[in-house]
Parts: sequence; structure tokens; C-alpha cells
Amino acid sequence: MTPPPTTTRATRKNTIAPVAAHPAQNGKNGKKLAAKVADRIIAEIAELGWPEGTVLGSETELLHRYGVSRAVFREAVRLVELQRVAQMRRGPGGGLVITAPSVEVTIDAVAVYLFFVRAEVDEVFEARIALESASAQIVSGRLDEDIIGSIRSQLQRESDGEVTDYREFHRLVAEASGNPAIEFFVDLLNRCAYLFLPPRSPVNPRIVAESRVAHAAISSAVLAGNGALASSRMRKHLDAEGAFLRRRRSGPARQTNLPQIGRSDKLSEITARRIFQLVVDEGWPVGELLGSETELIDRYEVSRAVFREAVRLLEHHQIARMRRGPGGGLFVTAPGVEAAIEAISMHVERHDITPTQLFEVRAAIEMAVVDRVLEIPDPEVAARLRDVLAAEQSATRSQFVTVGHDLHDVLAELSGNRVLHLLTQVLVRMTRARQAAPADAVDTLPAAHINEVHTALVEAIIDGDRDLARHRAQRHLHELERWVR
Repeated sequence: MTPPPTTTRATRKNTIAPVAAHPAQNGKNGKKLAAKVADRIIAEIAELGWPEGTVLGSETELLHRYGVSRAVFREAVRLVELQRVAQMRRGPGGGLVITAPSVEVTIDAVAVYLFFVRAEVDEVFEARIALESASAQIVSGRLDEDIIGSIRSQLQRESDGEVTDYREFHRLVAEASGNPAIEFFVDLLNRCAYLFLPPRSPVNPRIVAESRVAHAAISSAVLAGNGALASSRMRKHLDAEGAFLRRRRSGPARQTNLPQIGRSDKLSEITARRIFQLVVDEGWPVGELLGSETELIDRYEVSRAVFREAVRLLEHHQIARMRRGPGGGLFVTAPGVEAAIEAISMHVERHDITPTQLFEVRAAIEMAVVDRVLEIPDPEVAARLRDVLAAEQSATRSQFVTVGHDLHDVLAELSGNRVLHLLTQVLVRMTRARQAAPADAVDTLPAAHINEVHTALVEAIIDGDRDLARHRAQRHLHELERWVR
């Protein structure tokens, strides 16, 4: 038997652990066995350090290693393939091969969730503004000759008309921040923003010219080392871009382009997309039966094997779920954040993003959340925040390891911005996963201090004291960095 690769994660101990959260469930019994095996495969690949191109083992070897039937193993492989973690290669020298990461898989998962919750373009741009204005300020303080040269080269290419995608500038600024977490989330939000545009929508030459002027102004502030001005100009530019997208739409500000699920022309993925379209056309009727397996196989004129592979893709995105037995069939489901969290977490892990780098993103997002909540003079907001504090105070030391993060989630929910809420959940989940080991956390996590800090933050928010609330939130997030590893 070929032993597994010997690469270790000794040098990767400060990266963010992937959140394995396969949504495939099997009633009261929890996850299906195939989903559990898929989690084991992903965990093993993560432990090895995601060595692209490495063969994890042949099918025979892996069947023995995981101790499952061929049918269960092959279903687990299909789940892993859906996430572009590994691919089964047939023939001599074949086996389960670790693949290169794909940002498209992450985009698909996020897009499906935002489509379901009916997020609007303004919500995406508010998150973009928070992160990209922070990015512009960061770059202004980290200038070197390479960054200066890259920015000037980009501006020259724009001036010469060589740039067709004006998101290039935003990706460049994010890359220049030196933080791969900022780079990834900026790219993610940029791509999400364009899901609100009609397909193959041409860019107005006037808008191109205005973007070029805005990029030059931002760059001037960055190169002068004026972070505050660079941040302000980035915010103004994105405000204008968001207004442009709103004007381009003939209907509501919600995402109308159907998110992509599956990226190939395989019959199973085409079938999944057709069923997804049906779900959307029917108004996403959660709980409704779409048909029995036999009925749907006949309707879409595919084999049972193709249909079941299509169902796996739908289940992965939590669009629909197959229920076996009498009265069973394919039922419409409500996507939760789990698939998006899993996809983002896996991308973060595969790109060696550290907790410190992640916190830089989290700080920008949570500052935007605080600003939004401060704009809501609603007594119910104050009552909800006080309830969170009360739950913290009554929690046991072991419960506080989890409960101590709830205020961040509740603030994001109260902000009313579904994109900020999603990102906050993702970032809190990932940093919580890297909190001090549970045994240590129970003994050393300063629960009383954190509750005191949370209380002070909530008081500033309820009083409408923006400067004090922001100061306390930033100081708290800086302190939290010490509790992740």
C-alpha cells in the first residue's frame, strides 16, 4: 500500500483551520456516512498542507484506509470534487488527486446564499466600501518601490486604454496591502457586485473615463502616504460606482442573475442548474415537493446516476434535498450560511491566511457594522443588546467560549445588511475556530473582562456616541487577536 504523503503542517500552525460543515444530513442520524468520509478526506488533505497534484491514494488504498464500501466512498469523492478539493483520476498511476483551489466555488456558495436572502446591491457596496477604504489606507502606510511601480504601471495602462476590466485597480490595491485576506475578500465582493448587472452588459465609456480619474486620485493620495485621504477617495469612488449600478438596473436592486452552480457542461450539472431554475421560477417554495426521483428522472430525461449526482450538487448548495421512503422525493430547502462559511474557510486555509491577517478584515467589517447599528435609534435594538449581555453574564465558563462571541453576530444582524452579517458570521466562526484550545480557553479566557468590554461598547452604541463606540470596538478587536493561534 502506498503511504500517504509525508508533508506536514509544522510550518502552517498559524493558519485558519477549515470549517468542515457538509450540509448533507440524514434525519436524526446526523451526517450521512459519505459526508463524514468527505470530511475526513478534507481534514487529511488540510493536514498535509493542500499539496496540489499529490495523489492521496488509489481507490483501493483509500477504501481500506477509511473502511467503507465502494458506493459510500465514491459518493464521498463526489462531495469532495464538488468543492474542488480533489479529483479522482482513473487508469495507471491514478487515484484521488489534490486539485488547485478555485475561487469560483466560493463565489457560487456565497452567491446562492445572497440570492436566497434577497440581498441588494447597496449591501454589497457597503461591505466593499468598508474593506476597500481600509485597504487604501493600509497601502498608504506600507509603500515600497515595487508597490509604487505597480500602481504607476496600472495607471499608465488605464490611460493607454489597455485595461478592459476596471476591477484590476481594486485587486491591485488589495494585493499591495500585503494581506491575502484583504485581497481575497475584496475580490469576492467585487465579483458579487457584478452579479447585479445584466449579463454581457457593456460599460459606458463615460464611466470608464470617470473611473480612470478616480483611480488616479486614489493613487495620488496613496503614493503621498496620506491614508485618510486615500480612504476617503476610495469611499467616494465606490459610492459613485454603486450609484451607477443602481441606475443600470431596470428592476429592483436585488440580484436577478441566477447564481452559477457547477462550472462544467456535464449532464449532471446541467440538470442541477435546470432544477435550480425551476426552484427560482416557483418563488423558492421552501418545503415544497418538486417530485419523486422517478418523476424527475422522467421529466429531465436522464439516468438515475446522473440525476443523483445532480441532487448532490443541489444538496451541497442547500437548494433542495432528497428524502427517501414513502412520501419522499426532492424537497426545496432554505440555504443557510453553512455552505458559504465552509467554502470561504476552505479558501482561507488553502492560501495560508493567518488569524492576524483575518483580523484586519474583521476589524474593517465590524466597524461598518457598528456604524450601521448607530444609525438605528430603535428601543428594540437596545433591548436586544442588553439581552446578549445578560446571556453572557449568566453563562458558565465553558459556555462562554461560544457565548462570548454572540454580541458580534447580533450586532451584524441588527445592522440590517445581509452581506455584512454573512461576512461577520464567517469571520467570527473562523477566528473562533482558532481560539485557544478549549481546555486552555476555559481556564484562561477572561470572561469577566470581555463582558465588561462588551457592556461598555453596548452603552456607547445605545447612547449614540459614535466616536466612543468605534474606539471601544477597535480596542476590543485588537485585544481579541491575542486569543487566537
